[in-house]
Amino acid sequence: MSASLVLHIVCPTQKRGFAACMSFCFVCLLAYGLASGARNNLSPGVIVFTACALAIVSVAAWALYRNFVFRDELYIAREGELPPIELAFLLDEIRAVRLLPAPEAWTPEAKWEALGFGHGRIEIETATHRYHFGAGLDERAANDALQRINGFCLAQRSVAVAA
Repeated sequence: MSASLVLHIVCPTQKRGFAACMSFCFVCLLAYGLASGARNNLSPGVIVFTACALAIVSVAAWALYRNFVFRDELYIAREGELPPIELAFLLDEIRAVRLLPAPEAWTPEAKWEALGFGHGRIEIETATHRYHFGAGLDERAANDALQRINGFCLAQRSVAVAA
């Protein structure tokens, strides 16, 4: 397939320091709590605390993965076979592409984004679903990615994608 018939955008990793700091603090506190609780006794309370600690450590590990390993990837092709990723579309499937406003700092969406669990501000609408792309992109990078998507869609077909 020709390179001009494919748009492939990969976002860089987020590398948010807040998520790394919070994950480190959670793991240290839980390790201390588990060590002191297991040393004293193995009562049902310690077992429940251990189960909760494992849940929190798994969330911390997920936050570290989302911040230092995960890269949001978009693939749009005019025709042909698509790679096995969630955000892979044929050009004819896309109905609209738009940039969502940045969440206000006090909203739950902004807090999840600060931990690295944001979904991205570029919304891609198909006939069946709305997908979000651009996790970790700042305002300028999100606008650049949106312009690349719109430019590709306009170059490949005469119908404009709603922005």
